[in-house]
Amino acid sequence: MEHQQQTNNGSNNNNNINTIIDSDKCQKVKRFIIIGLLVTIGILGYHFYEYFHGKPLPKAPQDMLSLSKELYSEEMAQSPYLFKVNLQGKTRAGAHDDKAPEPLFVLHNDLLATDSNSTTTLMRRLFNNYELDVSVPDHVTPEHEEEQHEFLRAVLNTRQMKLSMRYLVSKDIVKDDYDAQMQLLKELWFTPYSRGNNIIGSSSFEHVFMAEIRDQRVLGLHNWIYFAEQEQLGHVDYKGWLKRVDLGRPQQFILAFRSTFHNLPKGYNSFLVGTSPELELSLYTVCFLTTAEKEPCAVQLGPAKLFIVTHVWNWKGKRLIASAYTDIQD
Repeated sequence: MEHQQQTNNGSNNNNNINTIIDSDKCQKVKRFIIIGLLVTIGILGYHFYEYFHGKPLPKAPQDMLSLSKELYSEEMAQSPYLFKVNLQGKTRAGAHDDKAPEPLFVLHNDLLATDSNSTTTLMRRLFNNYELDVSVPDHVTPEHEEEQHEFLRAVLNTRQMKLSMRYLVSKDIVKDDYDAQMQLLKELWFTPYSRGNNIIGSSSFEHVFMAEIRDQRVLGLHNWIYFAEQEQLGHVDYKGWLKRVDLGRPQQFILAFRSTFHNLPKGYNSFLVGTSPELELSLYTVCFLTTAEKEPCAVQLGPAKLFIVTHVWNWKGKRLIASAYTDIQD
């Protein structure tokens, strides 16, 4: 009897051990399956990303018109920015009446991409780094320089700027080297220079993507994001539109208009609306570097044929951008 009980106990122990072993095997199989599924999902996700977002860049186009078409095709099919446009009345260049009592842009405060590393967010961080009046020296701090670097690094990592650099490499304007391309952008856009009296109060970025005042005249103001932000702050008063050409996508067009900035009139101005910083920086950079001085640079964005106008500022042996903006072909 005692022997039989011991035998039964041994059998029960073996069963318990077998149950534990089976349970361990089951857990291992489950873990193996889960890991396998995660790896499969990861691989599929990577290939999905590669197909839709990491597609190989096309070869460098042969001319600026072809490049501009490629650059615009890299823009998102629908503008990600949360805004509405209120064009209101049509006006004339140099007029003094107000055909637009309401703001041009109606913005949501969470507007321009919530991603803190987006080119838009990084560009907006630069807006408070400069003095508005070119007769007041700018004081560029190490923090400002780091913000410039972060913005350019983000832009240089976009498909638009990579394609632009591929084009410039094909024209022997820059080396096929990240550091050389970064240096080119930094020197071209952020070299401080003087617009008069040897006062270092200007730069290419400041003029084109923001605005400046010299002798009670408004300079620059060629970026729609800066304009919209300044309008929210009450510094810009939109007076009406002059011309508009759609780019073939919702909320994206070129607009010529009249406004005041800090109560100073700007009788004619134009900019792209709804486009990304990387598209504009790419277009202006390439047009400036490849087009003869004072010669308009013909581009095509969707169905719209436009001109990029650039002007040179010679400063201590460097060819810098005095101005760059889009204009509508008549």
